[in-house]
Amino acid sequence: MSQPVSAVLFAKDHAKVASFYRDAFDARTVSGNGDHTVLELDGFQLMIHQIPRHLARDIALPNPVLRREQASLRLDFPTRNLERSRTVAKLLFGTIDDAPPPWAERDAKFHLGHDPEGNVFGVVSVGST
Repeated sequence: MSQPVSAVLFAKDHAKVASFYRDAFDARTVSGNGDHTVLELDGFQLMIHQIPRHLARDIALPNPVLRREQASLRLDFPTRNLERSRTVAKLLFGTIDDAPPPWAERDAKFHLGHDPEGNVFGVVSVGST
């Protein structure tokens, strides 16, 4: 039995963050409960795990949320429709940048974004838009 590559993302509001990744990138919910949700996307599993509520209570997220770019890990997600993913991300209180980052080529099919809690991710356009 093989185990897919996976990652765990801890969140103040796991349901909100799980909805963001599921809807913005057409991920499939594999399992979950009140403390976590496991999403699957092209063989990769992402678990969104609730930060214990007694600790989450003390975490203040500014409005609008600030992008946390100093993380030591960034997940990159493929999308077949960049404009759709960008629109859904905005509706769910995240963002996907309009232009590639300054260090990327102008015609790059790569953009940065962040989820509702400020976690940075990359988006690789594998479709026509």
